[in-house]
Amino acid sequence: MRKVPDTVRLFQVSDSHCYASDDARLTWTDMPIYPNRSLQAVLSHLQGRRDGYSALLLTGDLAQEETFATYQRINEMLNAFPLPVFTIPGNHDIPEMMRTHLNGNVQMPEAVTLGDWHLLFLDTHADGKPNGRLTDEQFGRFESLLSAIPEDHFVAVFMHHHPMPIDSEWMDVMGLREQGYFWNLLEHFPQVKAVFNGHIHQEFNGHYEYADGRKVGVYGTPATCVQMKPLHKHIEFDHSRPAWRDIALLANGDVETRVHYLPGTLFTDIITASI
Repeated sequence: MRKVPDTVRLFQVSDSHCYASDDARLTWTDMPIYPNRSLQAVLSHLQGRRDGYSALLLTGDLAQEETFATYQRINEMLNAFPLPVFTIPGNHDIPEMMRTHLNGNVQMPEAVTLGDWHLLFLDTHADGKPNGRLTDEQFGRFESLLSAIPEDHFVAVFMHHHPMPIDSEWMDVMGLREQGYFWNLLEHFPQVKAVFNGHIHQEFNGHYEYADGRKVGVYGTPATCVQMKPLHKHIEFDHSRPAWRDIALLANGDVETRVHYLPGTLFTDIITASI
């Protein structure tokens, strides 16, 4: 059995918005973005940096074209990656298709334990809605998982939708709907040290602070395709450089994390030159 290191290192990628064909172009921006190729470029880069890392996490919106063929193509790409892959649905996904067509190295767990760290995965997908939702049943299951974790262990939560405002007026109406209940629940579980989300197509580094001064880090990870300008009232595209987040979960419960963008020129320049 592979020994889990004292520091648990993870890659997080999000919002790949893939199609069945690698030649398909993202339809909702004028930027020449080919989502499958963007995801492949990020995976190829991370493969060369994988030493010391425990897993790759995908936090939703894997598909733009929600078809069996798209998820089968995604599964092919992810099964070529040499680490365990854990994923959750986003608002653009169809969870049932994901569960049917993602397999092998790709898993959709609700919890993973790595040493003293527990990774909990929440499915905030709501059929036909851009915002996120957690049902009473989901909250009950989430609370049961948290209650079973020893007090001297640590928790990182992964979800698609952002659980707090990010000061982007157009995006904040599409966050998690039950934010108040979510944070009221976590108040009773000091093991929770950080929450990581996708969905926002931009970097966000913040925290939720309780009355007693306890802070829980909240980290939003940009997309592997197009990025959005932060702090804007209306939607505005920023750039097309694919991103990922490095996460280090330390043995003392601290979290170190940083967003990286694929090195070199804007990826659209690379793609258009290769077509």
